[in-house]
Amino acid sequence: MTLRLADHCGQYLSELATQDSRICALDGDLADSDGAIHFAEIHPERFIMAGIAEQSMISVAAGMASCGWRPWVFSFGAFLCYRAYDQIRVCLSQSRQPVTLVGSHTGGCSARNGKTHASLNDIALLASLPNIHLWSPSGPEDLKFAMRNILSGDNPAYLRLPRRPLEQELPGTPALYKWSGKPTRVAILSTGLGTHLALAAQAQLAERGLEVGVLHCLLLSPLPEGLLEELEHVETLFVIEDHYRFGGLASIIQHAGFQGKVISRGWSTDWSAQSGSDEKLLEMHGLAPHQLGEAVYNAIQPQG
Repeated sequence: MTLRLADHCGQYLSELATQDSRICALDGDLADSDGAIHFAEIHPERFIMAGIAEQSMISVAAGMASCGWRPWVFSFGAFLCYRAYDQIRVCLSQSRQPVTLVGSHTGGCSARNGKTHASLNDIALLASLPNIHLWSPSGPEDLKFAMRNILSGDNPAYLRLPRRPLEQELPGTPALYKWSGKPTRVAILSTGLGTHLALAAQAQLAERGLEVGVLHCLLLSPLPEGLLEELEHVETLFVIEDHYRFGGLASIIQHAGFQGKVISRGWSTDWSAQSGSDEKLLEMHGLAPHQLGEAVYNAIQPQG
């Protein structure tokens, strides 16, 4: 059975909760879709079904955190980040309560759910708030690494998890950031689902005899120490992400002071999402691996 990252999150959180009695979970009436069902089945005494009341759910979680609990709040990213933004701003960011938001079904590949369930600028919203750590894993082990890091600290956090299953693990050991291949003059920076698109484009370029490094970034905000140094010799950076071209990883890396040329490859900012297969939606916006590979190829070898 193919699982979404949200399912992996619910399962692994259940394991962690057997060792840590502070861990509890709250859900916004989507437990069978956002992964919380796994926690509810194993730890029903530490599970709260909050219903379709995201603002109240965040407030309750913040109150529990202030009493020593480590609440994990599950829902679709669109409902967590938009409906409850003021509660996130005041109760989590300003109050610095260690609540973890698990946003499933993020990005533009929302399938039949369509535009109401898409979260195309959730990174932009939360990265603009102080104290909240933003994580965008690309596989189950990536996710577990992020979860352990979250629990080892005391900041509020957001786990950004796509609807599309990402069972294939990234090569190597999970880290805050890591290269696939070595740094190249024209390189790719990616996160989440975007890293899988980047690796597929990298493989296509390799078939054409071109080596392009892909730097996967797991922690988006704050950017990990040392990441900019990894890009010191990169002249042109393609940023591939399942987010608007504005406000996401491309904007974060520019704001952090990257000096090279940044080419953002994400969803168009004049699009509010729609129903459709992942493949058709990605191709519509130039995000299919063959389109990304062609764009990078042309940047390396300009067509004249």
